[in-house]
Amino acid sequence: MDDIKSKNVVYGTYGEMWIDNYKVGEITELKATLSADKVEVKIARKMNKGYKVTGYTGKGSFKVHKVSSYFIKKLAPSIKEGKQVTCTIISKVADPDALGTERVALYDCLIDSVDLINWAVGKLGEESYNFTFEDYDLLDSIDG
Repeated sequence: MDDIKSKNVVYGTYGEMWIDNYKVGEITELKATLSADKVEVKIARKMNKGYKVTGYTGKGSFKVHKVSSYFIKKLAPSIKEGKQVTCTIISKVADPDALGTERVALYDCLIDSVDLINWAVGKLGEESYNFTFEDYDLLDSIDG
């Protein structure tokens, strides 16, 4: 893209999130990263290190305003019983001034932990979650 217009920069306020078809209206932040897993490759007569990609790791995080006990009910009983709770997370960002809408689906998401209690006097309730995921699909892309 040669020239961009400032109005086309995606604004996160227009972001949305779903977990297993449940719209998480209290979402304030969502991030997912795909990282290459690499092993070092040493090559004769070379001083530099090389690398070989052997797989990938998907990690993410999200924050929500504390408005319900949804995440405690969804996660805590299974964690207590030693069971994995996986879910599908779908992100959508649709800024009306952007050059399109972007939607990404993350599959087999495993949320690391759930706060049973987390509050402080004089502060708005907020919950933060880290997760891993096994696969993804780019459902809609912004093609400027």
